[in-house]
Amino acid sequence: MRLSIILTVSAILAAPAALADATIQQKTQLHFGGALGSVINVFGRKATHEGIVTDVTIHKNRKSSRSGDSGEIVDLDQQKIYYIDYEDKTYTVKTFDELRKEYEDAKARAKERGEKTSKSSEKNEAPEYEVDFSLKSTGTKETINGWNTHEEIATVTVHEKGKKLEESGGFVLTSDMWMGPRVPAMRELADFERRFIQKVYGDALLGDVKQMAALMAATPAFAKAMKAFNDKQSKFEGTAIRTKMTFETVAGTDPSTQSQSSSSPATALGGLLGRMKRRKNDESGPSRSTMLDSNHELLKASTSASAESVAIPAGFKLQ
Repeated sequence: MRLSIILTVSAILAAPAALADATIQQKTQLHFGGALGSVINVFGRKATHEGIVTDVTIHKNRKSSRSGDSGEIVDLDQQKIYYIDYEDKTYTVKTFDELRKEYEDAKARAKERGEKTSKSSEKNEAPEYEVDFSLKSTGTKETINGWNTHEEIATVTVHEKGKKLEESGGFVLTSDMWMGPRVPAMRELADFERRFIQKVYGDALLGDVKQMAALMAATPAFAKAMKAFNDKQSKFEGTAIRTKMTFETVAGTDPSTQSQSSSSPATALGGLLGRMKRRKNDESGPSRSTMLDSNHELLKASTSASAESVAIPAGFKLQ
């Protein structure tokens, strides 16, 4: 899951061009809520247990990334991606043309499914949603991996237009960020991703950002939450060194909302991942279900790299 791309792709595409080196180490951990989530967490291995450490190196127009025994090397000049198997000491190659065709084929299939869905549910009018955004500085400070950070909590709430969250139900996306100084290496990573996206997909991708995640396509309210988060990113000063993001669904207390099982955002998402683990704000308040929480941490970052660090390891064979 490229959650970071879902959250930042718009900003990446708008960033100015640059060409520099970077070496980055990051750790990501995911945890899914509910009964189905407990099964996913068991089989998620490192991703849902201790977390996955990813090493990223950028040197000129090449980027290497490795997580455990798998990795990839992106070459913007050759317009190829090399998928590396470090255990078997082998690699495969895919061209940007092949990636572009896969993307267009996926778009065509999604459009076809969307047309079938719209025909079957054209009589059901989905409610309109409102988005509330808040950014709070807690005043708490902490040194994380050598960076001095302070805590900022961003909250995005999505609820039915004209109703309170407690009444209609909806979504709550909370991002607990420990902000440090601007890290130049992360800027280089964002710039490389921007150049990669434009090389492969061109400007056409700008109109398809919301389709990059099936969850966003299936749940308009979730898409609104993501868009609100992206739009407010300019308020965040510095680089997030550690981020915990929690996504919750809220079941409203309004009986008329409960009957809208096909259009309620909480029900739509609940139907996607099954019954979630529920908790009460109080005895009479709405119940909440944690769908997903993720933890992301920047472990190391520098602006130096070598050509050898982004090359296919010696002795590895093409499959």
